[in-house]
Amino acid sequence: MIMILVKILIQIKFLVRRSLRINAFSSASVNFHYAFMSASVPSGHPHAATFESGARAMDAALHTGDVSAYFANAADPLHAAFAAKAVIHSGPAGMPLMGEAAEKKLESLWDEPRLGKSLAYIHVPFCETRCLYCMFYQNPFKPEASHEFADRLIKELQLWSDKKAQTTGLIHALYFGGGTPTCLAPADLKRILSAVKTYLPLANDCEITLEGRIHHFEDEKMEAALEGGVNRFSLGVQTLNSKVRQNVQRVDGRDAILKRLEKLCSYDNAAVVIDLIYGFPEQTMDVWEDDLRTAASLPLDGVDCYQLNVFEKSPLAKYISLGKLPSAADTAMKADMFAKSVEILTASQWKRLSNNHWRRTNRERNIYNELGKSACDCLAFGCGAGGRLAGYSFMMDRKLADWSTGIDAGHKPVMVLSAPRPLWHMLRTISSEMELGAINLKRLAAEFKQPVDTVANDVIEQWISAGLLTRCGDWLLQTVAGQFWHVTLAQLLVDIIAKRLPDAQIKIPAGMPSMMGHPGHPHHG
Repeated sequence: MIMILVKILIQIKFLVRRSLRINAFSSASVNFHYAFMSASVPSGHPHAATFESGARAMDAALHTGDVSAYFANAADPLHAAFAAKAVIHSGPAGMPLMGEAAEKKLESLWDEPRLGKSLAYIHVPFCETRCLYCMFYQNPFKPEASHEFADRLIKELQLWSDKKAQTTGLIHALYFGGGTPTCLAPADLKRILSAVKTYLPLANDCEITLEGRIHHFEDEKMEAALEGGVNRFSLGVQTLNSKVRQNVQRVDGRDAILKRLEKLCSYDNAAVVIDLIYGFPEQTMDVWEDDLRTAASLPLDGVDCYQLNVFEKSPLAKYISLGKLPSAADTAMKADMFAKSVEILTASQWKRLSNNHWRRTNRERNIYNELGKSACDCLAFGCGAGGRLAGYSFMMDRKLADWSTGIDAGHKPVMVLSAPRPLWHMLRTISSEMELGAINLKRLAAEFKQPVDTVANDVIEQWISAGLLTRCGDWLLQTVAGQFWHVTLAQLLVDIIAKRLPDAQIKIPAGMPSMMGHPGHPHHG
């Protein structure tokens, strides 16, 4: 996921600074879809210990205006294709509106009907503990917070339940992200799920995902979620190695995790998916291989494999700088770990759904993640939730007190809203298809009536010669090296196409709303 908060915050910061002259990932976007990418730099480049330092290095290279800044290092494409992995999720940025202007615009958007397939996202802004690497931490969880939050969330669902954007068009996937949604009390989970069915037009086969952690995910909570209609669980395991977990302040050890996963899977009534992260301090290749082989042996339905990012303001960065923990893996090491995940999961007969996501069974549909990276609308509820309507990406107020005050006063307290640019829909489509490992630019050129199949040929041909892409007819397929660098490739492709078609007016395909935005997607890594 999100899916959410890091990229939008990065983008807001960047755009505000630029406007004062004084992001994209969306961590991500206001674009809100953000999976995490490392900013460590391979040998031969100046060391970048954090995501931000890598982003600065890449930004500086691109601002030279030299097309060679887009070219990859052909000597070692897997380990050192670029100076840094400097984006979290790819995509075009927007222009931010804040405060009253954002709220007024969102109110008008809520009066417009949605078109096409849609999503909904609910953000639960609480965690019992803070993991050292996490940039999504908002509020410490206290038992009394569960009931109070549920009350206000239900009120928010009611608030605009007569608006066209909420009532027209089916919701095909609903995602509870955070934070830690599994910290909510069983009774409150049931109440919220009941309200969701009352106030949102869920499709009959709607994918309902509950994100969370194994810690304190007791039988009663599992059963409450299943009874309420949850049909997919996405759990942030990250690693099964007890020592590595302790290093980054994950609570439970290996045995406890395996016991709870086996219990959840035993219900055999919903897809069970786990996140694994590679690149932690003291996470050797042997540790990572054991994580993969153990996961592949469990009765899971899906696995996501993400790489660690070390952010400048994270507790992990501080621990490393003070010598409390050794350095995290560099880019070259993480590239090898990524390649190992491809090797082991392929050999275990797991099916590839995207560059980072695998499934063992057909029960894992991955609808939210797939649609969320496309251009569809996404309704958003809860403190810090990110969504998208008619091309406008938005985020609800991240301060719990301010969000609560707004809901009590009877309005949706939006913090920031991002207006789309003319190329948004086409560029969003390009970046989302790159996520899947293959893209047909000739087809997209015909769809959008723009020469996207030729305008960046010099860059694409260089990537082919460097070993990141191969041609198969009209398709560009990513090699393993290209898959590892796919977000960087996608962002560079989006960037150079936007530069070379700066004034293009994009024709939106029939049946698609003009200038669609990017929904919020949580990442519980």
